[in-house]
Amino acid sequence: MLEPFPSTFPQLLARMAHPHGERVFLPRRRATEPQPVTFAELLQRIDRLARGLLALGIRRGDRVGLVAENRCEWLLVDLALASIGAVDVPRGSDTTPTELQFILQHSGCRMVFADDERVAAEVLAMRGSLPQLERVAVMQPTTTLPGALGLDAITDAAAARPDLDALDAARATVATDDLLTIVYTSGTTAEPKGVMLTHGNVLSNIEVVTSVLDVTPGDRFLSVLPAWHMYERIMDYVALACGSELIYTDRRRIKDDLLAVRPTVFAAVPRIWEMLHDGVVNHSLKQNGLAGRLLRRSLLLSRLVGGGRASLWQRLQHRLLDVLVLQKVRRQFGGALRLCVSGGGALPRHVDETLLGMGLPLRNGYGLTETSPVACLRLPHQHDPGHIGPPLPRTQIQPRRDDGSECAVGETGVLWIRGPQVMRGYYENARRTAEVLTHEGWFNSGDLGHRDARGNLWITGRAKDTIVLAGGENVEPEPIETLIKTSPFVEQAVCVGQDQKALGALIVPMFDALEHAVPREQWSRQGDELTGRPVLALFRRELDRLLVRENGCRSCDRVAAVRVLAEPMTAENGLLTQTLKVRRHVVQQRFAPLLATMFGGQREA
Repeated sequence: MLEPFPSTFPQLLARMAHPHGERVFLPRRRATEPQPVTFAELLQRIDRLARGLLALGIRRGDRVGLVAENRCEWLLVDLALASIGAVDVPRGSDTTPTELQFILQHSGCRMVFADDERVAAEVLAMRGSLPQLERVAVMQPTTTLPGALGLDAITDAAAARPDLDALDAARATVATDDLLTIVYTSGTTAEPKGVMLTHGNVLSNIEVVTSVLDVTPGDRFLSVLPAWHMYERIMDYVALACGSELIYTDRRRIKDDLLAVRPTVFAAVPRIWEMLHDGVVNHSLKQNGLAGRLLRRSLLLSRLVGGGRASLWQRLQHRLLDVLVLQKVRRQFGGALRLCVSGGGALPRHVDETLLGMGLPLRNGYGLTETSPVACLRLPHQHDPGHIGPPLPRTQIQPRRDDGSECAVGETGVLWIRGPQVMRGYYENARRTAEVLTHEGWFNSGDLGHRDARGNLWITGRAKDTIVLAGGENVEPEPIETLIKTSPFVEQAVCVGQDQKALGALIVPMFDALEHAVPREQWSRQGDELTGRPVLALFRRELDRLLVRENGCRSCDRVAAVRVLAEPMTAENGLLTQTLKVRRHVVQQRFAPLLATMFGGQREA
């Protein structure tokens, strides 16, 4: 009889103690530190830190901030807290002081672990506004920062007060329904909300994801997304639970590490898959001669094959070019990938089709922080693009109409989700919890989608992102943006136009491709905007070519005005979240003067 899957993290850690032992779990302590850490070493360090936390008075239910990036110490602190029933409150080290202060104050953190002395100093400077904060620790062995502890000082506290039974006793009290974490998701909206996830929520998701994806101890995971975000966090936990390797990288090193590490599993957000796709496309445009023509033909056929639109003759050509060309392209992705996962946002259809046609085993998934996070996943045997697969086992997803009734097959509605992974609610925010969570456990995702006849789900947009034009037409911006980004000249696109007569679009160009079409001497920059009549004319032609009835567009979906941005939207400039989704309200604020010219009639596109 199979042993039941652990329902608390102390149980998970206990189960891992013997099978994996001296096998390497982390070949790197962080993206730039190739110092291997075995499963046994990590578990020993977790025990020592957990004893130190108990000696400092941290107890079950206490909230502890974890403000850091992906590294061995992130997992160490996270799992040490989980093993004694404390609740971590994670956030990235680049969080603004204002937002960080709100999170730490609202959650009532008694202690904070900081990535480095800079972050620790920022937290210490807030201490007057954080009455419950007792200690600040830096995630390094020692520190000279006044008022802060190093990790060695915490483990020394346990040595000074030896109580060998205290850790076992603390772990024995941790229950399935205890809070594991409170994750604040400001995301694409302005108001941070603390999502409360229990041990049972997260472990149920680990169990099902592990089973559906058939993860084994032989897998190598490449980790690039922020560890505090539940998407990356669940993948890291899956690697841990299965005895796989977890290799940290960062966005600058992805291409190099795909080649060097040769991962078997790589999970990323749509923007990263877009960048990898666009890298191959741009390379094909720069290649001359027969090699360039063959690569461009391979990519064209890959999209047709991946989209299920290829004729027999095209499929035969594609099969030949797979041997001659696409095998070499796949080697640029490491050549060992057996599982690619896209989640955290909508994967553009053309990227999905092309990568599938190239032979990458891409699994499009869906979920939210509030669902721990995975709710839906395209299954390994499903090779058709666009959809996000069926709901996970033990999970129900219903598209519903405004009156609460369930939609028919193919009818779009708001997706409601129920399952063991659905959050307890928003911390200290009963009003917002009641808005999205029913007594029966149904969660209103706020996402729009439909179910097809095979039981697969399709996402069509966000209910709150819907643009209502002056004529009353409702427009979902995401599908239009996705269509615009199929242009070889467009890297990013954001549709705007609430209460306006027609849509507008802010576009970030694919600069290399634009330079091939329009020489740089014909560009000019005015503030945030890239101008020049040939540049605007090029994007006008692209919009008119793409936003047509044949591509499913209505007359109200046409973009009447366009502005070309001179710089990309990034997480660093605050226009994207850490998982590279557009923060629409920030875009509206940042480019308000530009939007005024777009809709004020001062200058036509």
